[in-house]
Amino acid sequence: MKNFLSFKNIGVQLLVLVILSTACIKKYPGPGGTSAIRGKVTGKEFKPGELEIQQITFTHGAQLEHGDYFLLNKVTGNNNYYIYFTNPNWVSVADPNLQGRIGLEVVFNYSDSNTEIAQAVKDKIAALGVLQFTMALNQDILTLTYKSKENIPDPDNGTTNFAMDIVNQGSADYLGTTVVNMSEQRVYLCYGDDQLPSDEVRTNSDGDFEFKDLQIGTYKVYVVGQLPPNADQHQEVSAVATISVKKTITDIGNLQIWY
Repeated sequence: MKNFLSFKNIGVQLLVLVILSTACIKKYPGPGGTSAIRGKVTGKEFKPGELEIQQITFTHGAQLEHGDYFLLNKVTGNNNYYIYFTNPNWVSVADPNLQGRIGLEVVFNYSDSNTEIAQAVKDKIAALGVLQFTMALNQDILTLTYKSKENIPDPDNGTTNFAMDIVNQGSADYLGTTVVNMSEQRVYLCYGDDQLPSDEVRTNSDGDFEFKDLQIGTYKVYVVGQLPPNADQHQEVSAVATISVKKTITDIGNLQIWY
């Protein structure tokens, strides 16, 4: 009888240990629970700017006159220039002295070809040093690609017969200030310390989202938006949510992105 009671006590103790150990098992984050995480995604508009590209097509020297000129804007810093042509056979002054601009003299002959005129202009501009654009010469076509994203005032052929073309209109980056609700936006959920998402949902028309049937634990919620000023790069906007009680809803608030 004594041995029987001893075994019975051991059995009870084991049962208690099993119950205690079961009660102490950690609840890992993941599906199958009774809680939820909700939030909202909003955004501000981002439109990347563009570089201005201008092209000048030059004529040959026979179509130029002593004192002819054309206009270029923002050549060095904010300085605007006029490029004028001087023929050594003339004794009169070629410089038209245009107010508010800097003059740049190019010496030419009537026998010069259009490619020689183009090269002479390119060399004269390059001698200024640090320019607001890069230059590329192809035969008689000089292409100016501005370095900053902005709308550059158009060049003007002045008194020449040069052709002036705007290949691409420059514009500055646009960063909107109006906040809108992002509908149909993908929202991702990572369980615990996972680096890759285990679940995803889409926002409704008001930008709201909810992950349901979650267990107690810690989660990362994130969305992906643009990364100004680089249109081809993206950034992750995230929040950490901790569920500590069953049958609860954890609201992480607003995740705001650029779109």
